[in-house]
Amino acid sequence: MSIGVDLLRVSRFTRAVASERARRRVFTANELARAGRYTGRRAEEWLAGRFCAKEAVAKALRRGLGQGLLWQDIEIAQDEYGAPVVVLTGGARRIAEAAGIVGVEVTLTHQEDWAISFAMAVRRTGGTA
Repeated sequence: MSIGVDLLRVSRFTRAVASERARRRVFTANELARAGRYTGRRAEEWLAGRFCAKEAVAKALRRGLGQGLLWQDIEIAQDEYGAPVVVLTGGARRIAEAAGIVGVEVTLTHQEDWAISFAMAVRRTGGTA
């Protein structure tokens, strides 16, 4: 098992991904479509939470973004109740498979100008980092 956590100021995030181009680089089409259900501040909080979760997942994989991972290799989907679900593709999936990771759990929350996420990668017996 390995863990990752990330804390983010929503207003800082909003400035960093203000352009549509920046958002398309970070988020998958599915994530952007789900964010489109919200407007204004709620949309920014929602995206900031997913950004934070991607960072926490990368840390749980023991890699930084750019170290075999792209932003879109980690998608934060939702289950039928709205809880976040991690979907790994590309480099993130290769890293997870090589490390014996069988799943990544994530939780996130935001309040006022802050978002935080915690991720836990679960390894099968005998996996390496």
